Amino acid sequence: MIRNLLRFVGWVCLLVLLSVGVLGLFYVLSERSQKIAIEQQVLNVVDTVREDGTTPRSVVDALDRFADGTEVVKGDIVPAPPPDKDATAPYGEPADRLGLKRLVNRGYSVGYDDALPSPRWSSYCVFPYKDVHLERPSSFKSDVRTTARVTTSEYVRSGYDRGHLAPNYAISVCYGAEAQRETFLLSNIVPQLHALNAGLWKDLEQRIMKRYVERYGTVWVQVGPVISSPSVKQVGRVPVPSSFWMVVSEYDEPAQGIRAIAYLVPHEEKWRDVELTRYVVSIRRLEELTGLDFFPKLPRPTQDRLESAPAPRAW
Repeated sequence: MIRNLLRFVGWVCLLVLLSVGVLGLFYVLSERSQKIAIEQQVLNVVDTVREDGTTPRSVVDALDRFADGTEVVKGDIVPAPPPDKDATAPYGEPADRLGLKRLVNRGYSVGYDDALPSPRWSSYCVFPYKDVHLERPSSFKSDVRTTARVTTSEYVRSGYDRGHLAPNYAISVCYGAEAQRETFLLSNIVPQLHALNAGLWKDLEQRIMKRYVERYGTVWVQVGPVISSPSVKQVGRVPVPSSFWMVVSEYDEPAQGIRAIAYLVPHEEKWRDVELTRYVVSIRRLEELTGLDFFPKLPRPTQDRLESAPAPRAW
């Protein structure tokens, strides 16, 4: 009985190994589109562990490195000159025809629309850092550089959080306490539902700091609201966004090129979602929604290649 069971287990193991070998051979001989299709299925399984939330960090790091080796996560690296690593955006801040006021702060910049009044975008650069804890500032402040000078009282009893665009944590660990305090200027703040602010949106911000920076080194982030015209809701004078967008980019030194991924998240009560690929869109889609032009210093053909198609999968 035991001998028969061992024989059966042996045959099962052999069949599994043969199947893996055949699949591996098929993968090696496949074209890029076929490889991506195979990788999508494999990563669907990998992500049940990678995005579980209880998986040890060392395991997540190993699976991240595995994912980065696949065509589907690596994506299209577009040839481009090295960007300025001191800039808050790799190839120029988002350009616009709205006459936005550019506000330069320690570690991040903002494109502010006094007519709304609201920030339209915020951009910042993060890099490997020492994870030090700085005390969170106790209050938000009106930005005297704006004409609107929105005050914190406009948010009181509104039902919305004062949601950061350039995040407190990322700026604090990379640029220090004074830069952290500047993220509490109301020119960097938009109305955001609490579950999204403290849930899925925070998860995205932490993913950049805890996983993207670890894997890629320097990472640029551009982030902002999508504001309907006319806005259906307002907090004080500030319009409530219908959704939020984020563009993350990194420069691949060996390949001498840039790659980017764009997320578009509806403004809904959303604590968690492990399937981030559902929020991946093309950068061109964000340009249509916001009226902004991303990476304006790149030649148009380079922009077209970088922006036209969405990343195949969340990084």
